[in-house]
Amino acid sequence: MKPLRRIVAAAVDRRHAEEIAALRSTVADQAAELDRLRATLDHHTAWLEDHGRALRDGDARTTTVEARQEAIEARQEALDGWLESHDTAFEGLHLRTENLEAARDVRTFTHWLDRHELTATPKISIVLPTHNRATLLPRAVASVQAQRYENWELVIVDDASADSTPKVIAGFEDPRIRSIRVEHGGVCAARNAALAEATGDVVTYLDDDNTMHPLWLKALAWAFGEHPEITAAYGGFVIDDIGGLPTLFLRRYDRETLLRENLADIGAVAHLAGLPEARFDESLVEMGDWDLLLALTAERAPLVVPAISCYYSTTSGDRLSHGPTYEADFAAIRRKHSGTEDGS
Repeated sequence: MKPLRRIVAAAVDRRHAEEIAALRSTVADQAAELDRLRATLDHHTAWLEDHGRALRDGDARTTTVEARQEAIEARQEALDGWLESHDTAFEGLHLRTENLEAARDVRTFTHWLDRHELTATPKISIVLPTHNRATLLPRAVASVQAQRYENWELVIVDDASADSTPKVIAGFEDPRIRSIRVEHGGVCAARNAALAEATGDVVTYLDDDNTMHPLWLKALAWAFGEHPEITAAYGGFVIDDIGGLPTLFLRRYDRETLLRENLADIGAVAHLAGLPEARFDESLVEMGDWDLLLALTAERAPLVVPAISCYYSTTSGDRLSHGPTYEADFAAIRRKHSGTEDGS
C-alpha cells in the first residue's frame, strides 16, 4: 500500500474508533442517569407501599397521604414516559455504534480477503430467478462472471417471462450458466425450482435487479471452507439510497431480533446444499427470504460474514417478490416461527 493510502486508511480507522468511543461514552452516561431515576422510582414505590398500609389501618392522615400518593403517581408516570423515550434513544445509539463497527469490520475483512489464499474451494451455486427483466438481467449475470472466485454455477430460473428474457438467456455462453423455464408461480416457487437443479456444495442467491460484490463468492468459500461446523451464513449488503446516500446494512445475529424483523436480504444469505429446511414457502408472496433465514437458524446460529454480498437496488419496479400481501405474510411468518397462535 502506498504511503498516502496508508495515511488515509489510518485516519479513517482513527475516526471510526473515535466515533465509536464517543458513542459508547454517551451510552454509559445515559445508562447512569437511567439507574439514578430507577432508584428514585424504587424509593417512591417503597414509600407508597408503606403509606398504603397506613391507609388500610385507618391512618388519620388519609387526605394528605392520598394527595401525596397522587402527586407521586403522576411523577412516576412522567418518569416512565421519560424512560421509554430514552430507551428508544439508546436503541438508536446502539444501532449507530453497531453500524460503525460493522463498517470497520467489513473494510478490514475485505482487504484481508483480497490477498488471502483459500485452503478449500467448494462449488457454489447461485440461484437467480427472473421475470420480464430482460434489460436488467445481463447486469446481474455480469456481476457473477466478475467474481474473483471461479468455482461456481449460476442457475437462472425464467418465471414465464413474456419479454425477450429467453433470448437474453440464450446469449450467455459461459458453460457455468444454466437456465430453466417454469410456469409463472412467483419468486418462492422459482427459487425452489432452481434449488432442485443446483449441484454445488453451497447455495447463495441473487435478484435480477441487484449486483454481486466481486469478493462475495470468495468470502463464502472462506466461510464454509474454514468453518465446516456451520450450515448457514449471511453477510452485509449496500442499499443504494437511504436518506440520499448508499448505506451498509449488516446486523449482528440475535434470534429474538430475527423473530421480529429480517436481518439480511436474500442476496446476503448462503447455506449448505441439500438442507431439508432450505426450501421456500410458496404460499408467501413477500418475505420468503426472512422465512428462509428463520428456518435455517432455528437450531444453529449462522456465521455472520463481515463482507458485502451485493448492491441492492431500490429503483426497479415490478419486483418479482413484491405484492399487496405484506401484512398477511408478516403475520403468517411470525405464527410459524414464534410457536404461538398470534405470533407474539
